[in-house]
Amino acid sequence: MPSHINRAEAIGVASAAVGVLVAFLPWYAYSAGTSHVSVNAFRASVLGDVFFIAIAAVVLLLLIGRGFVDDVVTPYIPESAAYATASAVAMGSVLIQMILAKATGRSLSIGIFLALVAAAGLCTAAVLRRLHPDRRRLVREGLSQEGLITP
Repeated sequence: MPSHINRAEAIGVASAAVGVLVAFLPWYAYSAGTSHVSVNAFRASVLGDVFFIAIAAVVLLLLIGRGFVDDVVTPYIPESAAYATASAVAMGSVLIQMILAKATGRSLSIGIFLALVAAAGLCTAAVLRRLHPDRRRLVREGLSQEGLITP
């Protein structure tokens, strides 16, 4: 397990932590009759759930990169592509949710703006990961050959 953390990982960890926290903060609010309803990511729509799953995927990729979880992703998908995909999904879900909430006349809360910041941080980390690949990951050991079926 490497002890050195690069800039892309640091930004990714900070953005993922913020993303997990803002999923529980209010994203927008509206009035229904005489009551005032405040909505977080899990109640907003399926897009809030997609945002949380994308954040969870980034956390999983970070844990794989640090060696805490077995690597079952990179034999099938390049690590930088997986980061970029999860980041783009997080950003897209927040932007679409903002557009939908504003189009229906709902008042946006601090949570959705912080979710946008977290998604932007994930996209920044994905770009930095692509521009400056980590040398220690280029020579990664493959999965163990035990139990694999070979022709």
